[in-house]
Amino acid sequence: MDLKSHEERWAVWLVQARNFAKRQNYTDAVARMKLVRDAVRASLDDASNPGVQQRLERHLARAEEELGVMSAQYEAWRSEIAARRQHTIDQAAEEMARPLPVPSD
Repeated sequence: MDLKSHEERWAVWLVQARNFAKRQNYTDAVARMKLVRDAVRASLDDASNPGVQQRLERHLARAEEELGVMSAQYEAWRSEIAARRQHTIDQAAEEMARPLPVPSD
């Protein structure tokens, strides 16, 4: 495959990752960005032309920047979930102390 088709594939994956992030599906967004980053790195390792290497380095920098942003969003999202879980756990003793509702006949 030529570099142009690789770049088109990376662009599609980048859009998919952004769409995952918009829907707060950060797990898939981060995984997709890692796929982009790894694919660009593999192409960069195989490149011998200096012009192509520079272009690939720009793609790699962009992918790593996007990955950093999405990873930060993912960690913030996980922290919010952990805080809600801890709040539920903290409220469990109070909830257990309440009497059960009396069923009606």
